[in-house]
Amino acid sequence: MNGNPQDDNIEFVTTPSPSFLCPVCHDVCREPQITRVCNHSFCTACIYQSLEAEPYCPLCRSRLKVEDLHPNLALAGLIQELLIYCANKCYGCPAHVRLDSHKHHLLSCTYIPTSCQNSQWGCDFKGTIKTVKDHLEVCVYEKFKGYIQKNDARVEQLERTIEEQQREFEKLLLLVKKSRPDIMPSIDSVTVNGNGIDYHSLGEGDEIDTFPLGEITCRQTISEHTCGVTSLAYNKGLIYAGAHDGSAKVFKADSGQMIKNLHGHRMSVWALAVSSENERFFSAGSDGTIKVWDLKEDTSDNCISTLTQHNGKIYGLVVSGNRLYSASSDKTIKVWDPVTLENISTFTGHTDGVNNLIAMDHGKLVTAGSDNTVKIWDAITGTCIQTISSHSSEVLDVTSGDNLLFASTYDAVIHVYNLNDYSSVATLSGHNWEVWQLEYTNGAMFSASFDHTTKRWDVRNHLICNATLRGHKGFVHAMTLGYNNLITGCADKTIKIWK
Repeated sequence: MNGNPQDDNIEFVTTPSPSFLCPVCHDVCREPQITRVCNHSFCTACIYQSLEAEPYCPLCRSRLKVEDLHPNLALAGLIQELLIYCANKCYGCPAHVRLDSHKHHLLSCTYIPTSCQNSQWGCDFKGTIKTVKDHLEVCVYEKFKGYIQKNDARVEQLERTIEEQQREFEKLLLLVKKSRPDIMPSIDSVTVNGNGIDYHSLGEGDEIDTFPLGEITCRQTISEHTCGVTSLAYNKGLIYAGAHDGSAKVFKADSGQMIKNLHGHRMSVWALAVSSENERFFSAGSDGTIKVWDLKEDTSDNCISTLTQHNGKIYGLVVSGNRLYSASSDKTIKVWDPVTLENISTFTGHTDGVNNLIAMDHGKLVTAGSDNTVKIWDAITGTCIQTISSHSSEVLDVTSGDNLLFASTYDAVIHVYNLNDYSSVATLSGHNWEVWQLEYTNGAMFSASFDHTTKRWDVRNHLICNATLRGHKGFVHAMTLGYNNLITGCADKTIKIWK
């Protein structure tokens, strides 16, 4: 017999007693309520819906009000003890478990349907976690995975180098045109590509891009949220935004048009990450879950999966290589396979919550902790390589660039460390309230604060603050880098794009 207080797809091992069934829906009671008047039990939803239609007990017709109901804890306890088949029975799982243990069983069930972890490179094998592990021993793609990953890393590095070179050429061109317009009167921009350098002339109204160190102003404001924006991510021309209402919205960066409005979280969404390689988008927040969404525009807005292994709020997500990392107030960092969604390992070492994390080159992970520390980890083994404990308050965020590590703290300062030996280089002050977010790109470090401002620091010029971005009317909770622009999200319900 099918029926279950939590999941319609659950199958009971033996037919439940009729006393466990709701007289309205004839299914096993979901959150059973018992009447004080006649002692009949119903599903909470069923009896509330019935009383909206007429004020009588559906079974004996006794006059009844909502105030006459109370939870039937005894019946609920008996139902939770019923034995059910694993939800993966159709994939071969032979387990019989108690209803209240089913969720825990699924965390370790090896019959969960999945694909080969090398599907991103072309392997089309599909099976269960159990059979996929056996398949990996003979998978052709597994043998060449190391080579493919190294090649992909080289391509990514080359693309980053080309982008950096183009920005440098454009800055140089701007300086030349300003100082000696007679030298290059017709050349206005350059493009670096695999064939060399292309020179272009600007059309009327065009301008040379000097981001991130040139003049920077707000070019666009997106006002589609009904509550504060708490997290941001950018990927391939799209802005992903989480909010206090548990939503995750997706916008086109060029027009600000909202193309998706995803609802799945019950509370604030504090972290977002995009894996374009796997065509997946991850969101996480105060409800302690990670939601997995499909990136394809032609798919529905339904959540693909929900990961529930954390025991606290999740404040940070990052995709690096073929791994997803999550940071939580439960003091741990969890490592996930973004394809199979398997929890591969858990890093422990912080003595308080983990507020955020970043992935660096050479297989390193950096975490910011409420225990006033920054930790550097081997992202593969989970070994803590270094702990920096020179902070007087909790560390809220970290970023890196130019061989420097930046850590922002609750006491409104930014600590700067040398990545060679982790020695202190400087302490940056200027914000009035806590510095919530940090981002680095091409010699510029941006800091977003609860003082309603975002500051830009010139990393290659004595770490001076050379710009303060004003315009938000609340805490600047979120910040990310787009293509040649900065994107900020605020408690004032807006997203601003700066360039």
